[in-house]
Amino acid sequence: MLGLLLLRQQEKPVVVYAADETRSALAWLDCILAQFCGIEWRKINADFQSLDGGITFRAIQLPHSTAFQFRDNVSGTIALVAPSVAMVTDELRDAIHSSDVLIFDGTFWSDGELATVRPGARGARAMKHLPISEGSLDPLRQSPASRKIYTHINNTNPILMPGSPERAQLKQAGIEIARDGLEIVL
Repeated sequence: MLGLLLLRQQEKPVVVYAADETRSALAWLDCILAQFCGIEWRKINADFQSLDGGITFRAIQLPHSTAFQFRDNVSGTIALVAPSVAMVTDELRDAIHSSDVLIFDGTFWSDGELATVRPGARGARAMKHLPISEGSLDPLRQSPASRKIYTHINNTNPILMPGSPERAQLKQAGIEIARDGLEIVL
């Protein structure tokens, strides 16, 4: 409720960067925000675009999702945020190797992991998530990034268990697991 009150007081429209598909899915926001400050839709693209505060970003289109690279124009540091990845495309691989910080989809360790606790469950790939052990671990391990972090982790993923062999593999590869309170300084 407080958010709507703040929108009523705001003079400028809310700026939302989105792909055409996302804008279509969220078209109902136009009607709601029209009663308040309005909404200004901006298209995302593969070229770096400026945000307020000295940050630029670019979109990396993936099958079924979008990843983003953010660049701090003061430090020159680049962060890749890829929370939903079905496959590592050439463009994503390039971004993995050109970024200083990686925040990456770690939903599942293996394709059949969910079926071990819920028989008949779809595999990771069927849900458009590249399993860590079968696709994302090697590209992240090979990246020169100073910080590599898995996020969006399903509760069945064994990397969440302290002492598990899977967690040990991440530690050996220099990859962190996202946690509450995690801070990243660019």
